[in-house]
Amino acid sequence: MNGRKSGIAILAVAMVVAAIGAGAALSGGEPPWLKALNARSEALNREHGLGEHASTTASASKPTPSWLRALMIRSDALNRKYGLGEYARSPASTAKPTPSWLRALMIRSEALNRKYGLGEYAPKSP
Repeated sequence: MNGRKSGIAILAVAMVVAAIGAGAALSGGEPPWLKALNARSEALNREHGLGEHASTTASASKPTPSWLRALMIRSDALNRKYGLGEYARSPASTAKPTPSWLRALMIRSEALNRKYGLGEYAPKSP
């Protein structure tokens, strides 16, 4: 039971960090804590031969454990989904900034459209 609670807690923290990072990516600025987190992540990737450093550092004698491979795949998928890391969106033009409540509404709307197949995600009729 403790393992399950720990897993849920870790997942909840990861989701919160990803959501905060997505908000920062959409606002065009990157808070200092996120820059530091990205720098640390990059250093760990380099040290352990992960991400873009996988082919340059990893040796054939040390296969990647399955849990680590799954973690890398999940991390990449979340980065892609929330526009983080190498998938970060470029800052918006110098036009008037969009209010945060409107950005949140647009992100939620996009997610619901994707989930329920609405708008641009609606099935195309032949």
